[in-house]
Amino acid sequence: MASSTGQQIREELQRYGLIRLLGQATATAGGTNRLRDATRLASAGLPSSAFDDCYVRASGTAGNVDGEVVKVDYLDQDLGDLYVSPVWSAAPDSSVTYEIWRAGIHPDEVDRFRDEALTSICSQWQLLPVSHVNNAAYYVDTTDWTASSSTLARQGGTFPTEVWPASLLVTNSGANGRAASASIYALQPTDRFYLYVPVSTRVGTAQVIVRDVTNSANISLSGTATATRRGWTGIEVTGQVPSGCDEIQVWLVGQGASDVVEWGPVFFHTTNARKVQLQRPESRKFVGSIYRLHYFPTEGGGGKWGEEDLNEVPGVRRRQVNDTVVLYFDEPMWNTPYLYEERVYYAALSTAYLTAANRTTGDTATTLCPLNYVAAATAKLVAERYMTHDPEFYGWVLQKAEERLARREQEHGADPKPIQERDRVVGIPHIRV
Repeated sequence: MASSTGQQIREELQRYGLIRLLGQATATAGGTNRLRDATRLASAGLPSSAFDDCYVRASGTAGNVDGEVVKVDYLDQDLGDLYVSPVWSAAPDSSVTYEIWRAGIHPDEVDRFRDEALTSICSQWQLLPVSHVNNAAYYVDTTDWTASSSTLARQGGTFPTEVWPASLLVTNSGANGRAASASIYALQPTDRFYLYVPVSTRVGTAQVIVRDVTNSANISLSGTATATRRGWTGIEVTGQVPSGCDEIQVWLVGQGASDVVEWGPVFFHTTNARKVQLQRPESRKFVGSIYRLHYFPTEGGGGKWGEEDLNEVPGVRRRQVNDTVVLYFDEPMWNTPYLYEERVYYAALSTAYLTAANRTTGDTATTLCPLNYVAAATAKLVAERYMTHDPEFYGWVLQKAEERLARREQEHGADPKPIQERDRVVGIPHIRV
């Protein structure tokens, strides 16, 4: 899937009339109080007041004032010099690209709306593991995973992306380097558990360990707990919580001092469980279908990625418990991976918006959200914000943005989910912001 940068998203707003002009300086002007564009701004047909009350933003990464925002003073239409106040930090050179915004719109606000569109409007259904392990799919980078004699790095969008959104690369700096999960307290002594982890061993030997933290010992596992080849396979094991154990962890280990292992999501649940609390979603309306994974690869067994199958699990109730969601299964869970669909939003491209460095960071950051989807959502938010400035113009922008957003929602967004819960169908609606 093609990615889009923050700058590309913002420049797309020219289609809605929110940007008056996209241009590039043609030469270095005589001072820091102007920008020269003899190609687009030198015209007798343009009055000196053509861009009154407009902000100018230097964009891109090649110019000497990238990320700076100034306001138009007046236009010298004979030379194509756009005078500004406050002044630039340097006289803009011919590598500077710029945006002149519609009067009154501040581009910093547009960046905020862009990120609001990504984090609260644009969404998709994502398959995530039903698991007792926190951040089992590494969706929040490496949060809840602790490195030991290793470094951890989230790998995004790698094969097979239809089964998991990310993987975890563990690069050892010593023997038995590992990524250790956050501690799990949900199981009781004598409880049996099921564990499945996709794995690609780039260098060395991969191993899965379930650690009895209480007694500082490894729990005995049934099944093949190691893998040695780079092609994606999976480690599938079962075990039992020993007597006197109150705390366990899942360890993803590379046995050798220089091993490099890539891990998929961790599927971990109690054998015959009929209730699992999901780790991520805060609302049952964000939880879609529940699936069992079949014909998946295992080390020493059969199956290949590309041959796996997902079967929807009937009779699963989604219960809202405070700010968490609990799944209740009519039938006990099998010893197989379970996944659920979660309506997820995209990540923001910026965390701050006030300095040139903040702006260029957002300009170069990328998102997999389709460009026309996030642009329509951003235009909608901008139009709502500035409606009182010019109701006729921004009313038109809002109408066009909502029309395009509705179309893009159908093409790219999270479809409404009819969910079978026992004998009744529950609609999981598409939530608009």
